[in-house]
Amino acid sequence: MFSLTATDGGARAALGMLAGVLLCYAFAAFGWVGLPAQIAFIAVLACAVWSLLALRDGRAAWMVGIVAVLLVLALGSPTDEWDPRSIWMLHAKRIYLENSLYAQLDNYAIFSHNDYPSLMPLWSATAAKVVGHWNEIFPKAAATLLLLPPLLLIARSLRTWWVAGLFAVAVLEVGGRYLVDGYMDAFLAVYAVAALAVAIQPRRVGAEGQWFNLAAYAALSAVLTLIKNEGAVLAILVGLVAVATVLLRDRRIPWALLAAFALSMVPLVAWKLAVAGADLGNDLAQSDLKGQLLARLPDLTQSVLILKALLRSAAWVPLVLLLALWARMWRVPAARAALAVALAYFGVLFAVYLSTPHDLVWHLATSAKRVALPVQLLLMYGVLVLLDQWKQAAPRQRAGERNA
Repeated sequence: MFSLTATDGGARAALGMLAGVLLCYAFAAFGWVGLPAQIAFIAVLACAVWSLLALRDGRAAWMVGIVAVLLVLALGSPTDEWDPRSIWMLHAKRIYLENSLYAQLDNYAIFSHNDYPSLMPLWSATAAKVVGHWNEIFPKAAATLLLLPPLLLIARSLRTWWVAGLFAVAVLEVGGRYLVDGYMDAFLAVYAVAALAVAIQPRRVGAEGQWFNLAAYAALSAVLTLIKNEGAVLAILVGLVAVATVLLRDRRIPWALLAAFALSMVPLVAWKLAVAGADLGNDLAQSDLKGQLLARLPDLTQSVLILKALLRSAAWVPLVLLLALWARMWRVPAARAALAVALAYFGVLFAVYLSTPHDLVWHLATSAKRVALPVQLLLMYGVLVLLDQWKQAAPRQRAGERNA
């Protein structure tokens, strides 16, 4: 299934970009928000240019193309939505002005969710430092560039250029304006799919390819956890499903994959310790989750309201049935894994809304469409993986029927 190797130019460029982003974050975590972080930023830009060498691969060309278009759109659109202006850009501007990754931990502007991880705001702030001044267009657009590494790695998990093209269309269809307007939910969706795609490693790759996959998975998972709080949930689900998939497929405990997952959690744990040290929390965790859940659970209308909101714009519902049917027929591990993560995350979202301390109608209206993006993209990836394997799997099935 995978053609990802350590000698693939696009994949190496993608890993270089991820390493540069995490290095930028590590510098800032130790207080070096200035020149060291800017050098890491420039190194990421250099790796992005390096990725242009992958244009000769039709699968990668789709991903480079859509990111180029999205960058133009991001540069031409204002930052006028509530979350981008009042959370991500506010945190980024504070980092830019105060030269500290931890600027938000003084809990100024409580409405801005100061417990949220600061990777994306740091990236935007560093972009502003590189150009020498602050505005609310270029720093936001710089975040769009970070879609390139996961998309390149996803492309390498697909065998055919036309299925990679269909996935590129799926990203645009699912993400829509959330890819360019400063929201982080579409980034969660893309990074979750990429982490899963790389974690479900092939049985037969060389040692160098295996180490490459592990490094790419650890980097993707680390970035996923640092995008926003929901990223940690997705990273854990992807890790659990990937480990279970490899265990069932290869009949062995994937110790290296477990180690890569544990390593990817280190930056998040460090951030959560800093948040705890500043005595910060969030509105959901500090509320009576159990009481709110038990109060809403017996009321069927509440559950129906949540399901309607999460499924309202979801053309992906038929994909669940299609994926379940095909997964039984073709037994493609990546497709089953995508289905498992999507359904598990959907269950988490359902439970969160049932236990929300906010007015349920308001909470659903302001967030349900966005938070369901990872579920949609995971399901679309699963279906496209099956489509990608169709010609390869059908002969195997016919051979099995003849042998039977």
